[in-house]
Amino acid sequence: MSGPPNTRRKHRAEITELLESIGRALRRPVRVYILGGAALTLRGIKDSTVDVDIIVEDQDSYNALAEALRSLGFYRESSLRFANPVTMDCVDVDVGKFIKLRLYEELREGSERLGVFGNLDALLLPNESIILYKALTERERDLDDIAAIIRERRVNWDRLVRVAVVVTERELESKRGEGVVLVYELLVTLERINEKHPGLVPSNILSRLEKIADRYVKLWLRYARRHQEESENEDRHVPA
Repeated sequence: MSGPPNTRRKHRAEITELLESIGRALRRPVRVYILGGAALTLRGIKDSTVDVDIIVEDQDSYNALAEALRSLGFYRESSLRFANPVTMDCVDVDVGKFIKLRLYEELREGSERLGVFGNLDALLLPNESIILYKALTERERDLDDIAAIIRERRVNWDRLVRVAVVVTERELESKRGEGVVLVYELLVTLERINEKHPGLVPSNILSRLEKIADRYVKLWLRYARRHQEESENEDRHVPA
């Protein structure tokens, strides 16, 4: 599978070389969490990846990393992406979250230290957390990556379900009707995988998730309706 235009796929050694270059360019220590296809490539679950997905802990770390990437010839292509037009490397960086899901403590637990490259302290998120982040997209390649993790028997099902539930509770507690019902997103994703690869996901896991997801979707709907009613009431009291 090829990547987007002006990118090239990177194997394990090339990802490591890129991390070493970033570590040398950094002016201060920065801890990063690597997820997505890069983490799976570094673990030998897939052969290569298009980009390197990274989460930093705070804005100062982001600024330091962005400065290092620019010194290596990268430019800011989008809100997440840094691209190097010469090497055709891409690095996606987010702060304390990735896309729309915060990097909760439960998602960080069990991270594996890949190594310290100069000033870069690189950790790989657990496979279960990678699955949960990939469950928030609708890309076929993410379904294939999740299937590869399962096929390699590199997933702890109990941990996957537990973290999905805890993160869902945290999302609904803090964001109410705007939170991510992660346990539902996981269920839908695993059902899609079983459609492509019948029997790959254990049926007892799907049944367990279905019962749990139903409860949290109903809670999310109550929050969403309440928010809508409160908004409508506020609109009625606004002077014309």
